[in-house]
Amino acid sequence: MSYKKTMTTCKCGCNQDFLATMTYRSKADGGGLRVPDYKRGHHPNCKKTSFSKANTPWNKSLKKGDHPSIERMGFQVGHKPYNDWSKIHALQRSDEAYRSRWLASKKGQVPWNAGLTKEDYCKPFPKGKDHGNWKGGHRGAVDTAAWQQLRRDILKRDDYRCQECGDRNRQGRGSRINLEVHHIQAISVKPELALDASNCIVLCRSCHYKTHNYGGKALVQRGGR
Repeated sequence: MSYKKTMTTCKCGCNQDFLATMTYRSKADGGGLRVPDYKRGHHPNCKKTSFSKANTPWNKSLKKGDHPSIERMGFQVGHKPYNDWSKIHALQRSDEAYRSRWLASKKGQVPWNAGLTKEDYCKPFPKGKDHGNWKGGHRGAVDTAAWQQLRRDILKRDDYRCQECGDRNRQGRGSRINLEVHHIQAISVKPELALDASNCIVLCRSCHYKTHNYGGKALVQRGGR
């Protein structure tokens, strides 16, 4: 079945000519052929080609408490976030090929705040207890000068070499390895061993990922989160 088409002008205010497909009206609407008034995707007063300063967004300067639909936006108190990245994080730690592809996909991406300073933001950065990532204060032994000195001593003791795979300076085609000092007993489990040299060992980034307590895995095993 073929439908008649005709050129007409959109009446939304953009004044664009488009090829409109004529449709039949129902008997309740008087019957006969009908020519659409608006181009597909346009609507009355949308003004696709221009936007004057007089046409301000309906929610400008409104806050959550000013409108019920805005108040329902975002996560509510007591609701759990829908996104769970635990499987992805576990895959990045266990699958070397997947982690390499994931890191390669991030190369060349420019962060949205590149080159900006605190003065360039529309709102000042919250600090201390007002920050969303506030954990209650000091991170413990890893924030001390004693840990930095111990870390240098451990690297020197292990000859700047991964104690798992034996790699030292380079891997593959000249890509440098990031040597890291690993706590054999996690600080979350044995905080008193945080500055114990016998509890530390030098590992490369790849071998560090594979340890049983890397990152938050020690907390997960204990049921902390």
